[in-house]
Amino acid sequence: MSASHPNHLPPYLVQFEDGTETAIDPEELAASGTTLTHVRGPHFLLMRNGRSIPVIIQAHDRRNVTVSHLAQTVSVVVSDHRDQLLAEWGADEGSAGKDSRVESPMPGLVLAVHVEEGAVVQSGDPLLVLEAMKMENDIKASSEGIVSAIHVNPGDAVGKGTLLIEFE
Repeated sequence: MSASHPNHLPPYLVQFEDGTETAIDPEELAASGTTLTHVRGPHFLLMRNGRSIPVIIQAHDRRNVTVSHLAQTVSVVVSDHRDQLLAEWGADEGSAGKDSRVESPMPGLVLAVHVEEGAVVQSGDPLLVLEAMKMENDIKASSEGIVSAIHVNPGDAVGKGTLLIEFE
C-alpha cells in the first residue's frame, strides 16, 4: 500500500469462492502499469506487462461480482473501505440486528427515520439513515416485524450500541 498520499484509503478486499482473500490497491496497480479498460457492456481489457487480457466483469450488486476469462468464471465479493469499517464495528451492510432490538452499529448522526411506530416491515426494508465518517449508512430490517418503539429522531447523535428501534 502506498503511503505517499495522506488521504489514501485501504485497498479493496476481494474474497474468492473458496474463501481465500486478497487485497487489491488501485494505486499500486496503476503504479505497476496494470490498467483495466472498459470496451462495451460487461467487456473489459486488463493490460499488464504489455499483454492484453480480455475479461468479462458482471456486477450482480454492489459487492458480488463474477469475472470471466475464456472458459473460466470466478465469483468474488468485493469489500470497499466502508464495508471494512462496518465489519470492524460489528455491522454488515448496515443491516439491523436479528432480534427485536436495532442498535447502532457505530457512532454517528441520525439523518432520517423511515418508519413509525406500528409500521409493519419486511426484511430489507429501510429503517433509518445513520451518518458516520461522512458516509450515509442505510440501516435495514433483517426480518419482518412490527415497529413498537423508535428511540431516536433525525439530528440525534448516537454511540455504538445505542438502542434505535424496537420490534414486537
